[in-house]
Amino acid sequence: MIIGNTNYDWTELEKSTEYKGEYWAEHPTIKLFWEVFHGLPLEKKKLFLLFLTGSDRIPILGMKSLKLVIQPTGGGEHYLPVAHTCFNLLDLPKYTSIETLREKLLHAIDHNQGFNLA
Repeated sequence: MIIGNTNYDWTELEKSTEYKGEYWAEHPTIKLFWEVFHGLPLEKKKLFLLFLTGSDRIPILGMKSLKLVIQPTGGGEHYLPVAHTCFNLLDLPKYTSIETLREKLLHAIDHNQGFNLA
């Protein structure tokens, strides 16, 4: 049985991420996102994967096969990021401060229910 890869290469995840709408790799919100993400401890990064994909493991072929997509969402900075697990798609509001982005991202991943069947 394949249980997924545990060789987490977070830099590869960033490199292979695609952006939609007005987001691109150098967009201010995206730069803040990656700064916050790379500053998270391993357990929080794994919780992010669970939030985004429904699993804290990566595909057997590694991070580059994960294909994370980040797109902007309307509504403003008081909204939380939203994950569409079937598509590895993250709706990320246009946060303008690192503190707000960190707070909202951690709130979203810490309160994720996942696909718990218990």
